Amino acid sequence: MEDARMVFGGYDNREKFQVSRSLDGQYFSLLKAHSGLINGKGRFWDSHKNTHNEAPLEIFTVKQGNKYRFRIIGVGALYPWTISVDGHKITVVASDGFDVEPQIADSVIINAGERYDVIIDADQPIGNYWIRAKTLESNRNTSVEAILHYQGASDTEPLSTHRTCTDTDKCLVVNCFFTYYPQNDFTLCLPVDKLKHKSDNDQAPKVIQGKFTEYFLNFAFPGKSFTPGSVNGRRFISPTKIALANPKDMDYPCDNTECDEQKICTCTYSLNLKHGDTVQMVFLNMGSGKGWAHPIHMHGHTFYVLKMGYAQYDNRTGEMIGENKDIDCRGGVAKNESFCNDATWSNSSWVNGNIPDLELKKPVRKDTIIVPSGGYVVTRIVADNPGVWFMHCHIELHANDGMAIIINESHANHPSPPQNFPRCHSFQEYDSTITQRPEDDDLFEINDLYTERNFWIMFGVLCAVIVLQFIIILCKFCCERSKDKPEKSYDFNGHFNSGFNSKT
Repeated sequence: MEDARMVFGGYDNREKFQVSRSLDGQYFSLLKAHSGLINGKGRFWDSHKNTHNEAPLEIFTVKQGNKYRFRIIGVGALYPWTISVDGHKITVVASDGFDVEPQIADSVIINAGERYDVIIDADQPIGNYWIRAKTLESNRNTSVEAILHYQGASDTEPLSTHRTCTDTDKCLVVNCFFTYYPQNDFTLCLPVDKLKHKSDNDQAPKVIQGKFTEYFLNFAFPGKSFTPGSVNGRRFISPTKIALANPKDMDYPCDNTECDEQKICTCTYSLNLKHGDTVQMVFLNMGSGKGWAHPIHMHGHTFYVLKMGYAQYDNRTGEMIGENKDIDCRGGVAKNESFCNDATWSNSSWVNGNIPDLELKKPVRKDTIIVPSGGYVVTRIVADNPGVWFMHCHIELHANDGMAIIINESHANHPSPPQNFPRCHSFQEYDSTITQRPEDDDLFEINDLYTERNFWIMFGVLCAVIVLQFIIILCKFCCERSKDKPEKSYDFNGHFNSGFNSKT
């Protein structure tokens, strides 16, 4: 079986249009999907004229009778894409680098940052077939193509058509971020938590008394007039220090007077994990700031996906009609007004990992997971990789707006920085929303004195070098001038005599 790599992404127009919506009635963006690329190749379609710019497309050549493993990488910054091949089934065999039990489907959804491996069996008549990637917009259709070319087929563009799904022969899509397609699409969804890890020896971390911690993290845009991307209402800003060299300084919660159940604040938000603990993170997308599905990516770990909880949907239109009821957003207000900054389980018996229907024996492992609007994802890790790890929404606009958090893991086990390792601070302009600890003042003063002393030492050395270079250049110039000066003869009255040379 041969391998092929398929890297795809979209270009999003910078002009603002009416907001695009996903099939579940939720938002995508004010920036419409403009076009896309597969391995750097793609076409721009003029939707008004139904013509394209005739740019070349990526061609994958296969031999009839062979099987091929396509490693699909989602490098886009915003939109998810549905990948399919005309006339062929696909078999999903891996996600984010971990093998899963083979799952036959018609297509798979790839979100920003995700990777899926699929097997394509070249078992169709020799010819050319479209490979299609489509966005999941409800009010638009943006697509990008490549070509599956059988050896022996003519060098012409495919005439194949996309499979027609029917009531008696429904299509199956893997990795939906909603439960239902519109009824007339005749398409079924298979959520990623229904995939099974291929190995029997990689079970989910167990709940150990005294070594288990659970966090609820709401990735959303809560607020009223000010609605930034945030996690639990904390809009992330980068630390002013080198986090890995100063892990103890990351052990400082955002100011609780500014960050509250129904408040939005700006700070370097971090979770501090104890070494060896089993950590259950419940990713949420709920409260007044929901509305976009978020692909959440964790650095430093791959997590076990134990369960996905979806919103409530209209089984006819597929649109969301209510949030998942398993989560209590609290906040002391109506659920649709809550920022969901301090969520918990609606059923208190679910704490300490006692959640029904968890997949503990063969959970799929990933480092990027889509969190559905109005829903949640239950994940687990073991805190066995000391470091300072970034976790963020993989939609670029959301991450840049503050939808991120630092995982400060086992800082007591971090190796010490080398002696004299620079611990410079970044320049801090005045920002009344940034909280600074009083105990940092002495540290800033020491660092400022150290930096000032080094500055004057380097300044003095630089001045000395410049003066020395000037003297050397001046001496060389004078010597050369004296050496090259022609000898002249003068008469007895002191006038120059051009016709007389004393050497002749």
